[in-house]
Amino acid sequence: MNAPTWLTDLVGMLMVFVAGYSVWRLVISRAWGRATDYESDILHVAVGIAAAGIVAGWAHTLPRSVWTAVFIAGAVYFAVRIYLTWSDRTARARLLAHTACCAVLVYMFLANVAPTTIHGSTAGMYTMAGMDGMILDQTITYPTIGLIFVVGLCFYAVATLNNIAPLKPEDAEGGSTLMLAPRSVDVCRIVIVLVLAYAILTKIV
Repeated sequence: MNAPTWLTDLVGMLMVFVAGYSVWRLVISRAWGRATDYESDILHVAVGIAAAGIVAGWAHTLPRSVWTAVFIAGAVYFAVRIYLTWSDRTARARLLAHTACCAVLVYMFLANVAPTTIHGSTAGMYTMAGMDGMILDQTITYPTIGLIFVVGLCFYAVATLNNIAPLKPEDAEGGSTLMLAPRSVDVCRIVIVLVLAYAILTKIV
């Protein structure tokens, strides 16, 4: 599927916004006397920047090999954290999601999920170039694994949306121990997984 340029640009800017918002959370949380999940915010910064480069050529930053190494290291780190905090079910679920996110990014970089040279989209296809030949846009490798990831990402997005708790009156009160906008982190997670699913799916179909 040859996605329109405006859509890939919009998705790329959305990922840049997620990364910027996560940086803002890291900076402002201490100044506002609020707690934040540093692991999630740092991961969202990295994923936002990397995913922006995956869907839009203008957002390219580090070489693919470097990003692959970063997310392999991230997956190993979160796997170790899972082992160390296995008895804490809340932390375990969050860390499992982080590990899976890193694994998906590693797959995407190794499977050649990247902006196409055709209209700047993420689609993989053959396009006729006049009468002289064809422009080949390389398609994704291991598409079955990609489809499995897409299904898993969509289910995770729905589950996260379903688990977002409504704001309670006591949560709106001030206090240094309160988390900084925890529901916005869940929204960022939903946006990230949907964008990753979009990037994989457009490359496959």
